Amino acid sequence: MSILLLDVDGTLIDSLPGIQRGFRHTLDLLGWPHPDQEFTDRIAGPPMETTLRSLGMSEELAQEGLQIYLEYTRRGGWADAATFPGTLELVRRWKSAGLTLATATSKGESFARQILEREGFLEHIDFLGAAQEDGPRRRKSAVIEHVLATNGWRVDTSDILMIGDRSHDIEGAAEHGIDTVAVAWGYGTPAEWATAAHTAHTPEDLEGIVHDWLA
Repeated sequence: MSILLLDVDGTLIDSLPGIQRGFRHTLDLLGWPHPDQEFTDRIAGPPMETTLRSLGMSEELAQEGLQIYLEYTRRGGWADAATFPGTLELVRRWKSAGLTLATATSKGESFARQILEREGFLEHIDFLGAAQEDGPRRRKSAVIEHVLATNGWRVDTSDILMIGDRSHDIEGAAEHGIDTVAVAWGYGTPAEWATAAHTAHTPEDLEGIVHDWLA
């Protein structure tokens, strides 16, 4: 069995516009100053409470902010996103080729399901692995553990490949002995990609890397 673990935000879906609007809305309600644009351009990927804590918020305030952000997302913020060109076609080809596909996203489970269904990905995904919106499964490593344990995929880790765009994808997969392909069309930096086993600059690059990995 060859298994691909797919990040969502920054890998399959360009969700940054909606995440940024929800982030700014959260800061406004908390009365917290906005960071600079460079910071805001890097917020997609990690759990929102992690981002809020990195601004200097206490754990209590970050959790309050998380609830504000989740409510914004439930009211429609999840829909402010679009598919990266070429990624849906790539997922279709992988599924047709017999690969097992699962998401491993820090996005909340209901939000991930809604956007992946709307954009046409969900029918090609064997298992939707996502974070809990209100629960302990928030970090990428915990999401991957959930995916592996739920499906009984205690296989040789050489049979599993993570595809993501940020350092937390790479680090979370590494905790399970899984290599990562970093995609350069997402929200990471060259320094983050350098820690991955491979870097794909286009969907065609990614298809070639996966092809070679399967060989």
